[in-house]
Order: sequence, then structure tokens, then C-alpha cells
Amino acid sequence: MKPLALQILEGLGVSSDSVEAQESEQDGTLSLTLRLPFEGVMRLDGREHRVAKAVRQVLSAAAAAQGKKFELVAQAND
Repeated sequence: MKPLALQILEGLGVSSDSVEAQESEQDGTLSLTLRLPFEGVMRLDGREHRVAKAVRQVLSAAAAAQGKKFELVAQAND
């Protein structure tokens, strides 16, 4: 999940060097915590959180292919 999330963020214009990604799994649920600059969080949120919803759907579909659930948490580095 982590490489896919970083690739998506690069497509949004967020440098992967400025992103800290932490992946964990508990009870069949993959959890990905992203710490990125404030500007990156704003790009990820998009208008009315549409971009964030789309990213969550893509990552959830990838997790579902592995038979797992998915949770995404994005936090600002500031």
C-alpha cells in the first residue's frame, strides 16, 4: 500500500521525499498514516474532500484484492 500511496501523492504534486508513511496491520485492517506538509494535505483534501475520497477508494480496492480492509490517516507535518 505504501508504494501505491506515494505514487498517487506524486501524481498530485507532493514530493515523496517530504512524506513520512507508516504502515501497520491489525485484525485484518491495513492502516496507513501519512505525515506530509500542509500544502500536501490541502492537495490531498481537494475541493469538498473529493480527492481524499478517491484516493481512499483506490487504496481500499487494492486492500480488498488482498482480502483486507483499509484505513488512511493524513496529518500535517507542521
